Amino acid sequence: MKTKIAILFLLIAGISLQDVIGQITILSGPKQASYHRFVDDMANVLNTDSETLVINKETSGAAFNYNQLFDPKSPFKVAMMQSDYLYFMQAKDFVNNSDNSKPLKVVLPLANEEIHLVTLKSFNINRLQDLDSMTVAIGTKDQGTYATANLIKDRSQVYWKSRNVHFVDAVKELSMNRVHAFFIVGTAPIEKLEINPQVMRAEPVMVELQNFNGWADNYINDTIYAQDYPWLDHDVPTFSVRTVLLVNEAKMTEADKKALNEIMNGILNKYDILKAQGHPKWKEVDFGAWSDSDWPMYK
Repeated sequence: MKTKIAILFLLIAGISLQDVIGQITILSGPKQASYHRFVDDMANVLNTDSETLVINKETSGAAFNYNQLFDPKSPFKVAMMQSDYLYFMQAKDFVNNSDNSKPLKVVLPLANEEIHLVTLKSFNINRLQDLDSMTVAIGTKDQGTYATANLIKDRSQVYWKSRNVHFVDAVKELSMNRVHAFFIVGTAPIEKLEINPQVMRAEPVMVELQNFNGWADNYINDTIYAQDYPWLDHDVPTFSVRTVLLVNEAKMTEADKKALNEIMNGILNKYDILKAQGHPKWKEVDFGAWSDSDWPMYK
């Protein structure tokens, strides 16, 4: 009898193990941010009633994702991130003679993330230079926006007063006049910014960004379009950075590699569905960049 119970237990354990093998948990971002939407799109298209390939893990942002990815004690192996944050951490490794970023490999470059600088019309902030001595929300240390905003501040030499306000609270802080503006780096349209202007105490506006002092030399010229947000009445020039999907190569098992390959092939094969049903910026994903030698591809 004990032998039968033991065999039954092993059979059940085997079924459970099979269910787990083939799944990849992807660290995304806050629920109303573009990372979470992109991973949700992958899950909606690739997962079936009988098979779950993609598990979307909500997180606080890119910096948190990076820390979880390189930490050998963390179980997470795949994450979304903005490429300027990855390059920032690679540069930090170089300065500190460390190698935290060494096992991290880009498996898929996705759409661009636009730099959003949002303020109220009443503050009369029309360009980046107008932020001098103003109070600006720049996200929290867990977010890629925090690093991008600090890089902009250092390189542009526009010295605003930074406040660490999380992405989800930025609109409220602005409407309560607790900050003069806030940065959000994300792929437009960002759900959190699809606000009804009538609920704001004052009219929100998007600030046009121009390159000076070389602050944007390493960013991509881009545009946030009027149709992206209900309160925007004209196209706004800005800059953007590429979203990337990363893995920690050192953590990947053979089962993980197989599952990841299925996900990559699934994205390629169901790209038309992703473009039709997913985030509008799936249309900008360049599979040519996927095989570009400039990207440290996972093989």
